[in-house]
Amino acid sequence: MGHSIKAVIGKRTDVQKISEDWLCKVIELPQDFCMVPLKIKLLEDMEELLEPSCEDPCSELDGFYRTVKEILEQYSFRTKLAYIETDYFGGVGTQGGVLYENGREACHPRVGEGTINILLKELGAWHRPGTDEFDSLELGKYRHIDE
Repeated sequence: MGHSIKAVIGKRTDVQKISEDWLCKVIELPQDFCMVPLKIKLLEDMEELLEPSCEDPCSELDGFYRTVKEILEQYSFRTKLAYIETDYFGGVGTQGGVLYENGREACHPRVGEGTINILLKELGAWHRPGTDEFDSLELGKYRHIDE
């Protein structure tokens, strides 16, 4: 079974602000977190309205486009938001992400095993013994974000 998502994650009130401004779907997660799936149509709308001025900021992350960077910069003022991405099939694949706080990059873009757990921990997610932050937020339930 595969796992392929691209999303912005943060505390409910912060992520709901993105949802309200961009009229996009929010997925509620445990621990008062929410996730905005970054579907192609949403990214196209953001690109059209934001007219981002920078080039794509990171070649290591597949979906960390300049529009996503601008959204994180704008909406992370006085809070933390993370962009995460996964691409797994049959247990093989990659994960990556980046964390923004107060409009700036707080954790540089990174890829590799454990990256999402590190970012979720920085956001304030916690886990019980025998699980990790990814499982505690039940992200495994979201196998594929429809394009």
